[in-house]
Amino acid sequence: MERGRPRGRAPRPADRAALEAPPPPEVPRWRFWPVLFSAIAAFVVATVAALVAARALDIPIRVDQLTPQQVAILTGSQDLTLAVLLLLLLRAWPKVRPADLGFRSPPAPQLGLAVGGGLWVMTFGIAELQAAVFGAHPQSLIVAASANRSVEGLVLYLVLGAALVGVVEELFFRAVLFTLFRQRMRFVYAAVLSSTFFALVHEVTAWLPVFAVGIALAYLYERRHSLWTNALAHGTFNAISFILLFVLPNLGN
Repeated sequence: MERGRPRGRAPRPADRAALEAPPPPEVPRWRFWPVLFSAIAAFVVATVAALVAARALDIPIRVDQLTPQQVAILTGSQDLTLAVLLLLLLRAWPKVRPADLGFRSPPAPQLGLAVGGGLWVMTFGIAELQAAVFGAHPQSLIVAASANRSVEGLVLYLVLGAALVGVVEELFFRAVLFTLFRQRMRFVYAAVLSSTFFALVHEVTAWLPVFAVGIALAYLYERRHSLWTNALAHGTFNAISFILLFVLPNLGN
């Protein structure tokens, strides 16, 4: 027998080994309603914060008319409010610790980048198929990003639309909602339920590809239990879209 390996058992393939992480520390079963109410309250307050910012700064409601600077203001006000308030509520009421949300699980950078790239290819195929059947209906943010191309705008999209959104959405939809459902049901049901909520906060035309992304990211979180790996995958997926729209603006059509 080799040291550290039972006799006769082959080593795990490299790709499978990368996807698997050491077992996370035992997470106490969360109280369902306090966690759910905390998530809903944080989401509502964050949405109101974005609306207040839009009203105060006279930012138009239609996303496809926004400049990169306006997108940055609305994204920052909503997502930062959501993340801070959610963490405060979870810590104060149901006593959920950051470690329970995957903050302390080590990231897997290569895996996150690979998953993010794979997600982009997958959703591009889904979007093309959807456009062939129902016609092309690009998302409003894609239209805005294509119409307002600048280096400053690209930087804002990458910092806020990719990095910040990647962390906050993975915190809310995978670390909190998916985990809350997963503690009470099989993986497939928890993934479908959390991915449905994930799709519903996006535009109708993006529901199918966003739902597919949610399922894949739920599986990644199930295997790694690392918020940072999921955030890197999500952020990479968004960043590829913004970079390609900057280089090939007609891609949004």
